[in-house]
Amino acid sequence: MIRKARLSDLPALLHLYDHLRGGLGYVKPKAMEPSPKLRKTLAAMLNDKHSEVLVVENRGKVVGTCTLYILNRIYWRGKPWAILDSMVVAEGAQGLGLGSKLIRHALKICKKAGCVQVNLTSNTQRTRAHTFYESLGFERTYIGFKYNFS
Repeated sequence: MIRKARLSDLPALLHLYDHLRGGLGYVKPKAMEPSPKLRKTLAAMLNDKHSEVLVVENRGKVVGTCTLYILNRIYWRGKPWAILDSMVVAEGAQGLGLGSKLIRHALKICKKAGCVQVNLTSNTQRTRAHTFYESLGFERTYIGFKYNFS
């Protein structure tokens, strides 16, 4: 089942994000714990008309998530575009088709919103994820850059 996230999903989301960060060899993060700040952040995202946090459940347990940002853009004659972010499916739930269903659901939301494009980024080390995204019709077209303030 795919649904919008709820505040009560915060611990499950943090666990999934830890899995996402932990899959990168150079990241050795401490597990994230629910905190008032993270709860407030999730609440703001859930109330933001430009973002949608989706979860996929398997047997009543949240096993995957993605965040969708729908943004305005002058570039394509004022038509919106979207960013698909924080896409992760728990290791034990991979290969069941849940990630595909989650992304297809997100794409339907984007199409309904009139988006002309959906962008996502993926760490260069995640070659299995890249193959997965390509199987869903995404193309490798950009080189991504980031600037960290910390």
